[in-house]
Amino acid sequence: MLMFFSIHLNSVLGQVSKANPQNDKFFITNGDTIWYHSKYTWYDSDVDWLINERTHLHALVDSNLNVLTDFKYRRVTPFYEGFYCAAAKRDGKWGLVNKKGEEVTDFEYSLDPFPCLDTTINKEFFIFEKKENKKGVVDANGNIIIPFKWKNIFYCNYAIFNLSKRRKNYLYYVKTGKIISMSNYRMQTAFDKTGKTVLRDIKSNKYGVIDTSGTIIQPCIYGNRKDAEKFLK
Repeated sequence: MLMFFSIHLNSVLGQVSKANPQNDKFFITNGDTIWYHSKYTWYDSDVDWLINERTHLHALVDSNLNVLTDFKYRRVTPFYEGFYCAAAKRDGKWGLVNKKGEEVTDFEYSLDPFPCLDTTINKEFFIFEKKENKKGVVDANGNIIIPFKWKNIFYCNYAIFNLSKRRKNYLYYVKTGKIISMSNYRMQTAFDKTGKTVLRDIKSNKYGVIDTSGTIIQPCIYGNRKDAEKFLK
């Protein structure tokens, strides 16, 4: 259970320096020196990670120097612009912590996640990996959006994920929960601002174009990828 420790709320001395936060150091009641984890985070978020010089453990702090968690995280990722959650590692496993300092997932993941911010539905997602290299997707509330059974997961924009296992590929639509088979095709990149991307036919090794509905709007007949890219304009 997350423990808040009020003893530190009035015992962190110093000030927030958004211009040069890497130069700020603070002292807490037991004499340990702490400083900001990153000189960049304040530009993207109203919370930041502190690191204890003696233990090298991290805690979360807001812009008023309210310490929101214990110093218990061995590694952390920034609160990227637009994100309400960040990843943290404790006891050898990764999980998610929100801006209130609440742990919204179990700490059971083997690697730090790939964060995805989807502006079309105003939601953030995290591609995590469990043991046996099984990947899945979790949202900022800790809900499992895509079960942990996939070899690879690629975020495609437009609330769409590309999933693969056993040499088969699928498109998963977060908005509807729909999943469609990509059969022998491989997407080359995420969908661009036009809602299209280049597709490669595995058997023929030729290229075409697909849109966000999963419709192949240019058949895979082009031997050069650049020839297919002309249809993205």
